[in-house]
Amino acid sequence: MKPEKGTRTTMILVTGTLFLAIILVAGTIWMGESAKHDNEKAVRAVSLLYLDELAGRREQVVKNNLQDKVNTINVAMELMTEADLSSKENMEAYQARMKRLYSLDKFAFVDTDGLIYTSSGTQDNIDEYRFDYKDMKEPAIFMMDSSDPAIDDMIIVAVPADLTTGFSGKKLSVCFMAISTDEMLAGVSMTTNTNEATFCNIYTSEGHALTNSVLGGLAKEDNLLEAMKIAEFESPYTLDSFNQTFNSVERGVVSFTYNGIRETLAYIPVEGTDWQLTYLIRESVIGERIDTISMDIVRRSILQSILTVLVMALMFGLIINTMKRNSKLMIEHETRETANRVKQQELEHRLELQDRLLEEQRQKEQQNDMITALSADYWSVYYLDLDTSEGICFRHHSD
Repeated sequence: MKPEKGTRTTMILVTGTLFLAIILVAGTIWMGESAKHDNEKAVRAVSLLYLDELAGRREQVVKNNLQDKVNTINVAMELMTEADLSSKENMEAYQARMKRLYSLDKFAFVDTDGLIYTSSGTQDNIDEYRFDYKDMKEPAIFMMDSSDPAIDDMIIVAVPADLTTGFSGKKLSVCFMAISTDEMLAGVSMTTNTNEATFCNIYTSEGHALTNSVLGGLAKEDNLLEAMKIAEFESPYTLDSFNQTFNSVERGVVSFTYNGIRETLAYIPVEGTDWQLTYLIRESVIGERIDTISMDIVRRSILQSILTVLVMALMFGLIINTMKRNSKLMIEHETRETANRVKQQELEHRLELQDRLLEEQRQKEQQNDMITALSADYWSVYYLDLDTSEGICFRHHSD
């Protein structure tokens, strides 16, 4: 293997390892972001699936609680005797007993003239109560806002009555009780903890909360409709459509973001009232908890990807090292073979020279043998006459 080829292969392996590492890490991060988006969609789907059902169940509890209050008034009127109606003192004493018996803040009657009879006397502030005292046909339930901040708002439960006082001859057309919101909501869990993810509350159609919190305590406003004005609604929900259904005491659901927190609110009318019972899911809290799990998975995946890349880099390193070693051995082998070929050529050249020398020597020997043979067949004698300086040759042939 040539050095250039080995270097090129090493570069390809290193580049491939880095590219694979980038793909693994980027893919893991992309999967984490996709999982986060899918989590949001899953939380929204679960919220929409269960919120309406949860609100419906809680509305049934509130409805039954209110019906119990209506039944309480009916039972109290059934317990009333002619003696209790015979005098103002007897009727006030009866009302006081009912208040103690049912733990009521007020137990009162209204005559057809709008005069209110209580256990402590009469009142003429009928305009503060939102029911038709002249011609009531069915029970009425509403929240009575207190003008005094130190006094809690009261829940008024009123039912039609058909009684006549013996001391004044006035017809009593309405019997009502006033109870605190805590008493009315007894048995309905609506406690607020900002660390929780779900919240239940009851609002009037005007947006006033029966509890002391709005949007699970997240909103600074004391009115739901005011708080929703600064919310960012998610398509297809809008502020106008929400106000329309909420003010009309219609069932609905809405998703929005308030102060950077995603929430979904389901609302359902409470039968016999102008109230909306709401169930709120704080999707951001649930999403963060799920995202924490998802991020743990992503971190483990990234760590696994890094370990995989390190293992692959180690393997590629071993492969590259082996290739380098094999390349070195191959080069050394080729060098030895080249040297051996050179030596072989030199040896062959020497042998060729030796053969040539031997051939020349053999040829010389053959010539010498021929000369020797001729010497045996022919001889010549040269005689030189010293006196005359003439030479005389005697030749002899074996034939």
